[in-house]
Amino acid sequence: MRRLLPALLLSALPLPAQSTLVSVIRQPRATAAEFTTPVADFQVKSHGDPSHIHLGIGLGVRHWDDGDNAIRFVVDANVLAREVFAGFGAIVEVPPGEGGFVGPRLRVGWAFHPNWALSLEAEHLERPFTDGLGVRRRSSIGLVLTTRF
Repeated sequence: MRRLLPALLLSALPLPAQSTLVSVIRQPRATAAEFTTPVADFQVKSHGDPSHIHLGIGLGVRHWDDGDNAIRFVVDANVLAREVFAGFGAIVEVPPGEGGFVGPRLRVGWAFHPNWALSLEAEHLERPFTDGLGVRRRSSIGLVLTTRF
């Protein structure tokens, strides 16, 4: 873990023709922030309209309204075509003192600028290896503002 965090932080350094995505998410009972650095980032021109595709990995944090926090590891794929923004990702969320939650996420929204998008997000996280009566699932929807640097 100690070797992975510096590598992720250093991978956020700007590379030619690549861009970091930063997202701020408001969910009914929590606020989250994430940044993803590109693994692959390219632009495709189809019928004269450019489409931007971002495949990335990143880190995030979720702050629950009751005061708890959780670290999030993100792997995502985002597409920006014309004024449509779509994204699919996998999340691993690790609250302190608990086992990790794992699950998919889907984003669909409106790109009102080539570098800015407003979208709705749905995610479903489950704790796969847990016994007992504790919380095993976290599903939520949210409003997301994403920017590309």
